[in-house]
Amino acid sequence: GLLSLSGCQSERKPSVLIIAIDRLSFNSFSCSDDKASTNSGLSMLCHEALRFTHAYTTSTQSAAAIGSLLTGLYPYQHHLHRSFDRIDYRATQLQSLANDEGYRTAFWSGSPAILKKTGLSKDFDIFDDSTFLEKRTYFSNLKMQGIAFSNWSQESKTPYLAVIHNSELESLNEGETEISSFEKMDETLAAFFNELKAENQWDNNYIVVAGLQGQSIYNRLKETPFSNLHSENTNILLFIKPPRQKGDEGVSWKVDNTLSLADVGLSLMKTIKSDFLNPIDLQYPVWDFSYLWRKLEPELDLNSNRRIPIEASNTWQAEIENRFAVLYKNFIYLEDEQDEVYNLLTDGLETIDLSQEQNEFLIENQKGLALIRQQNRLQKWHNYEPIEYSWVLSNREYWSKPNNREVILETEIERLKNGERRQPLSILAESKSANLVLDKESAYVDARRQSLNLALENIWGLWSASRTWAHSAIIKEYQ
Repeated sequence: GLLSLSGCQSERKPSVLIIAIDRLSFNSFSCSDDKASTNSGLSMLCHEALRFTHAYTTSTQSAAAIGSLLTGLYPYQHHLHRSFDRIDYRATQLQSLANDEGYRTAFWSGSPAILKKTGLSKDFDIFDDSTFLEKRTYFSNLKMQGIAFSNWSQESKTPYLAVIHNSELESLNEGETEISSFEKMDETLAAFFNELKAENQWDNNYIVVAGLQGQSIYNRLKETPFSNLHSENTNILLFIKPPRQKGDEGVSWKVDNTLSLADVGLSLMKTIKSDFLNPIDLQYPVWDFSYLWRKLEPELDLNSNRRIPIEASNTWQAEIENRFAVLYKNFIYLEDEQDEVYNLLTDGLETIDLSQEQNEFLIENQKGLALIRQQNRLQKWHNYEPIEYSWVLSNREYWSKPNNREVILETEIERLKNGERRQPLSILAESKSANLVLDKESAYVDARRQSLNLALENIWGLWSASRTWAHSAIIKEYQ
């Protein structure tokens, strides 16, 4: 008896590693692709993990989506809608449960979208939101994040909960090679997973790879990457590899149920602490699907006939304005100037509006969302393409086409000289003979920060109509 007891006590609990990636869309990779696992991390997951074909984010904003992943709640419940908001301190977070259960915890942020000011750092032993500031592009690459994780994970044999947030696909390809950002990221994943296997951190642990948003395949009229709630921009790639035995094949582990990142969060919370009780919202319930790997019967099947809300938030206003979409079976309802309904089963591109035929469904969603707004003091976002968007496009082009930056700068300078823009590209340069009264290098750093802020649609909430944007004190040597 004593021998059995000591054996149980020494058995190590599985660790949990979450890799959350911005812009990892459901259609960015297919498990039917003929790719060798040696250079494709996602192909490796196709064979060894559960794959979810109908997974959706809870928000187009990274901070809000991570908030759902760590709380098992929708953004209107945890109140973190944008990167410059703060999560409700009363919401129980995954890392807090892990700490209570004796796990070490760590979080590595890969971009300015996730900062300590969001409140997501609560109860993490390590919350690194500064390493990307040393990068010229403001984004950390997955390779360096993997090294940081590996060093940390080997400091102790205590089980851990670790989160790596990566934005390489958001940081955009620098155009210096024909290899895309996605291919580079996938190859880095493969190398990282092979290191986990070599360190005996693969088979017995949970590995989660989740997209935080999708990607727009084509531009929709009056839509931006942060306002678009059509499924191409909200349907994400999701793999969960539970502890498994060698030789298991995951090719048949395909889950077609519709779920969201809030469901993933709740399922992980139940995995770490099985008796965790989450607050139940009967209007928009969250689904615990951890029974899939915990070998239990589902406690309550809420998934078949439930509605799943997805939100987009306006970053150009101080007050919170939201736009919603609602998934229900094979339909998606979208708030618009005139609300729309699409059949995801027969209309994959979502071009045929069925709101006239589905008027009852339309009205039901309008009433449900009106109640959410009333209870949470949320305003409706009406203008999805703000007047600032022309400035966003210029700055986004600057950051996405580094090899063409000289041309972009010259074009913007001409527009400024001709009085065409009140808010030009932030990293503008005038002639070297300009009367410079500010410290050029510090002004350049500030201008780059302003430019990135605009490129990511006011990610920090810094923009103000009354603010003068730096440009006259910058010369091209600091480009």
